[in-house]
Amino acid sequence: MNTSNHTGETALPADSIAPRLLSLAMAFVPAQSFDTPYEPALAFSRGTIFPALDKPFLGEEAVPQ
Repeated sequence: MNTSNHTGETALPADSIAPRLLSLAMAFVPAQSFDTPYEPALAFSRGTIFPALDKPFLGEEAVPQ
């Protein structure tokens, strides 16, 4: 719950972290060993040249009909 302080500005709760101390994002990128890349035509259809990064999207396929 935000409250107003004596200057009229909105104050953060006492147990919150100041936004200026937070990171916008943190990335985790695992090490990848080089492998034989896909042929250009297959790479284009799969969206990557690296087999290790070929992670099929299971949008509508994952929903039972």
